[in-house]
Amino acid sequence: MDMNDDRSITTSGGYHHHYRYNKFKKIFGLGSHGTQYYDQIITILNLQAREQEYESSLQQDQTSARSSRGDKKNNKKKKILLVDDEPDICIVYQMALEDAGFQCISYTDSVKALQEFKPHFYDLILLDIKMPVLNGFELCKKILELDKTVHIVFITASEKYYEKFRSQHFPELDKINYIQKPIGNEELVRIVDTIIANSITID
Repeated sequence: MDMNDDRSITTSGGYHHHYRYNKFKKIFGLGSHGTQYYDQIITILNLQAREQEYESSLQQDQTSARSSRGDKKNNKKKKILLVDDEPDICIVYQMALEDAGFQCISYTDSVKALQEFKPHFYDLILLDIKMPVLNGFELCKKILELDKTVHIVFITASEKYYEKFRSQHFPELDKINYIQKPIGNEELVRIVDTIIANSITID
């Protein structure tokens, strides 16, 4: 190899550094050693760069994991009651909420949900409207008789129809909002987060 030729050092980060070999020997004290030393230095530089990138990536992953655990720890303090007579919907919504860190208790039987209701226990109640025996409006009214402070939201695919029905038969429930079906899991969690955050601020 011609000792006056330029050599290119490429680190794992994709940066190219050009050195004249004679200067490189002088800087690293290679003296009269041959190209093997030069190649060893290149290898060391690449390994060091890769170790630094790995450590940086590991630190970012650990920070993200701690943040995620912190969010879920906070959400676990929040209890949600879900009542919907469709078992598939209950399962999907409950899994999504629990995966987000909430404690979710679900019922497909509105009468049983009322019988086992615990006043001042839940942070949020999600109620389907169209249910047999005891519909969502009726269940909501009875729950509020037991716990006037609990936050309730209706979940329905027919908001316009039920809004008219509510105004005629349950005007006292006019301040309770709706979540429109169908709704994706991420959107449900986002809305629940927002509702609980706002309710805490109001309280």
